[in-house]
Amino acid sequence: MQSEQLSEQKLYAWGSAECDQFLAKDEEDEEMYEVKRPYQIKELNNLSITQVACGGMHALILTQQGKVYSFGCDDKGVLGRPVIEGQDTRVPAIITDLPPVNMIACGSSHSIAANSNGIVYFWGFYANTHGPIGEPVQRPKKMDNITDGIQKILCGQNHTMVLLSNQKLLTWGDAETLVIGRKSETRRSVMQNLNPQPIKMKKPILNIFTGASHAFVKVQIKDNKVGIYGWGLNNYGQLGIGNQENQQLPVLIEFFDNIDVIDMVGGEHHTIALDSQGNLYSFGRHDDGQLGLGEEINQQLKEQAQKQLEEEIQSQKLNETNKKKVSKKNKQQGELFEIQKSDKVIGYEFITLPQLITDIPKMQSIYSSMHFNFAISQQSQIFSWGNGQSFVLGTRNENSQFKPKDITSIFKNEKLLQISLGASHVIAYTSTDLNYSTQKIDESIIKIQEQKTKIKKTRKSNSRDKSREKSVSMKRSVQKFDDSLIPVKDLKID
Repeated sequence: MQSEQLSEQKLYAWGSAECDQFLAKDEEDEEMYEVKRPYQIKELNNLSITQVACGGMHALILTQQGKVYSFGCDDKGVLGRPVIEGQDTRVPAIITDLPPVNMIACGSSHSIAANSNGIVYFWGFYANTHGPIGEPVQRPKKMDNITDGIQKILCGQNHTMVLLSNQKLLTWGDAETLVIGRKSETRRSVMQNLNPQPIKMKKPILNIFTGASHAFVKVQIKDNKVGIYGWGLNNYGQLGIGNQENQQLPVLIEFFDNIDVIDMVGGEHHTIALDSQGNLYSFGRHDDGQLGLGEEINQQLKEQAQKQLEEEIQSQKLNETNKKKVSKKNKQQGELFEIQKSDKVIGYEFITLPQLITDIPKMQSIYSSMHFNFAISQQSQIFSWGNGQSFVLGTRNENSQFKPKDITSIFKNEKLLQISLGASHVIAYTSTDLNYSTQKIDESIIKIQEQKTKIKKTRKSNSRDKSREKSVSMKRSVQKFDDSLIPVKDLKID
């Protein structure tokens, strides 16, 4: 087994540190709670990082040896490791209760770690509008009902998605937003939804994507054609289907019928899509520039909404049978129009169909959080846009950016390898070697662990068999006094 190798990588964090997301200090060794520029986290300098994942206020780091480190706000055990007196949870520390894994993902207050052989661990908790669902899991817990190989794992705000090697999708978590593809009508069903279950999709699933409370799949249709389906929360048009109706079951997004989508990411109410040509498309909420379409489009949408509403009211008036009396319906329409004209009511700052983001270079990767986004171009330029609160955009101010802004200069002579966005903070890792590429997990470690697991299962199975034989033997001896009255075929052994 190889040891962790030194690398030219650097781990950074910036944004809000007010809720213990990470530890940052200034030159006078005073703690900082709003970090305007990338701050280097040096505790993991000697490790080779392969993936970073941000939750709402915590983060995970995956190394080349399949080890997972966590840090941040330890809300009900979300870090997956015991709290040791005197230890600062804002400093990365290893999660000892995990076998080697090659995938990690974080939700708002939960985490997932897995390897491609079908081993999945969960810790933290899901929540709905009433609070946490069930008891928090404070140490990594193996999901025993997942046995197939795994291609990909994702977490939304309060749900989890696992794409299996057999091209089926498992989901679980909070069902209020319909994002797991099923409803919760009773308390019992709420708890049952914490168990992985397949989504209703007969077509082979090629890839999965998710936002905070909405999800997408790329499926094989027929004749080598693929399609993008979406479901879940759609109150701002974040599914891209031309309306604001929430969807419990996957619905085809017709706009992408002839576009090869290779990635999709989403925030609370918006979605960004990347195609194989490097083009970006956006849809959903745009009040803080989440879509990257420019500030002018909001005024245009407002004018269109007001014009459409005026036309509807005028049409109602023309159809009045009694011109002297204003019907109750028309009166309500008129009152609606007066409310709609107020900037306090969002009736126009969203788009329900995908729009091409223009005046940007071709992109290679995209990242999204609640209300802001990052993208890396094919020339390794870094762009950010959306809500700038807590200095998350790397612009050193809190202004919202309505168009993607080039912020490549935040890393001097370093190549950004990957970035992950929390609710109000950002974690990224870079390399001083501009030709460096992220290394994959050492597969031999995963295989060794799988063999160990099989041996343990065999031992447990043998132990159970011996125990069962002993139990049967004991029960048979007890039944001897009356075995003539009980046919062997009817004798039930619990």
